[in-house]
Amino acid sequence: MRRSVVWTLVVVVLLGAAAFGAWRGYQSFMNGLVAERCYVTLDEGRSALTEEQAGNAAIIVAASFKAGLPERAAVVALATAWQESGLRNLDYGDRDSLGLFQQRPSYGWGTEAEIMDPWYSSARFYEELVKFDGWESVDVNDMAQKVQRSGFPEAYRKHEANAVALAGSLRGSRPGSLACVDRSEEAGNVDAFDSVMRAVPGVEITTEGNIVTITADDGTALWAATQLALTHTNGGGIQSAIVEDQAWEQGPKGAWHTARAPLPSGTAQLTLRVVG
Repeated sequence: MRRSVVWTLVVVVLLGAAAFGAWRGYQSFMNGLVAERCYVTLDEGRSALTEEQAGNAAIIVAASFKAGLPERAAVVALATAWQESGLRNLDYGDRDSLGLFQQRPSYGWGTEAEIMDPWYSSARFYEELVKFDGWESVDVNDMAQKVQRSGFPEAYRKHEANAVALAGSLRGSRPGSLACVDRSEEAGNVDAFDSVMRAVPGVEITTEGNIVTITADDGTALWAATQLALTHTNGGGIQSAIVEDQAWEQGPKGAWHTARAPLPSGTAQLTLRVVG
């Protein structure tokens, strides 16, 4: 009798272990379907960004708001940084080139420490950009080349489509076009994305518990603040977002859709992960 009970327990344990293993295998399979990235909808297909790339892109675009410049400036800056560094804040480059835009201290772009600050390097790029008369109507590649004076004058052109789509997402002119996949388990942290949201003119931001509420009279500003925040989905622990009648939740699909419980006009909310 005792032996029968023991064998029954062994079988139960083995079946439980098998079931747990199957579940973990299923999770791994589902996770493999969509990489942990931020995805931007293009006119055709989509573009994928790492957490680092998305965060740097957010700063570049937020800096364009701070400089009081139109979306076109952000397009030129993103195309430039995509070519120069792959949207990474590099501490190396050709000769003394550094940072997102591979700016050179010896050419007067700033000190090494300043150039390695993405906010500073983005602001400096825009300072140089606006020195050119009619920059708004110049071809994106040609405008980037005027600022950078690269040895590869046509290299920026291949990044224009991605830059247009990403700038549109982060400036809010392309609603519901950016979402991120995150598998971390850390608690939400609004400080991870507060500065990029607050760079958008005309938005009000309040935090109560794990809910961040964004209000704005302008719908474009509302989408800009929301999608800028979503670039920090991982570090900020963002689990879901609602912008008026559109919603997004963390998951394998991660697509924007009609909200089951819409918010009032001019309102967006982010829900942050709670641990414990």
